[in-house]
Amino acid sequence: MITLALPAYNEQDNIEAVLDEATTALQSFGQAWEVIVIDNASSDATASKVRSYAEQQPNVRLVVHEANRLYSGSCATALREAKGDVIAIMDSDRQHTIADLPLFLAKLDQGADLVIGWRKRRHDPSIRKLFSIVFNAMGKIYLHYPLHDLNCGFRVLKRGFAEKITLKHKINLANPEFYTRAVLVGAVVDEVEVQHFARQEGKSTMDFGRIFRLFMNVNDYFRALRGELALKGATQPQGS
Repeated sequence: MITLALPAYNEQDNIEAVLDEATTALQSFGQAWEVIVIDNASSDATASKVRSYAEQQPNVRLVVHEANRLYSGSCATALREAKGDVIAIMDSDRQHTIADLPLFLAKLDQGADLVIGWRKRRHDPSIRKLFSIVFNAMGKIYLHYPLHDLNCGFRVLKRGFAEKITLKHKINLANPEFYTRAVLVGAVVDEVEVQHFARQEGKSTMDFGRIFRLFMNVNDYFRALRGELALKGATQPQGS
């Protein structure tokens, strides 16, 4: 069974299109599937639109956070709620496409436990690209992060790996901790190039003010993850 988890915050203009694409694609795979939308205390109609959608499509369900748990909190909820043997977590802003899921599945078939997307050709504002460069550099310095893309919004993991880990940190990042947890349990990590699209609807939550506040917390976040790795004397996982 495949679980597709869609973290969502104020995505009323995108969520139905994402669900349409996701359900059509998953139905074509010929195996059991589910879609979980994790509404992170949206202030718009995201949750109500998903509820209406789920009434017509029983494979879709909604989980609502009463308070915003940041992006990592939505990913943690995805791991707890997922029923699938394969768990895909993809942003719901239409900048990624479920059409890339088979690329991730192929990597899992080759032995990876965690596969993280790589936006080789990004379609984002310059300020987002700039901060990504900074965060990628910090990841390499603090964690020796071996992959190309620290914060791609599409990652896929096996249930066996998901059951071994807990996301503990509260921040608008997730991949650095996913990677750290993989190192700590000896999981195999890989990456795959994914398509990336410009945001057409809705407003990115990563405006300059939010990015600046995030940057102020990222240093402590990476230091904490590095401390966990040092405490366990961990080395990089296979495949990285």
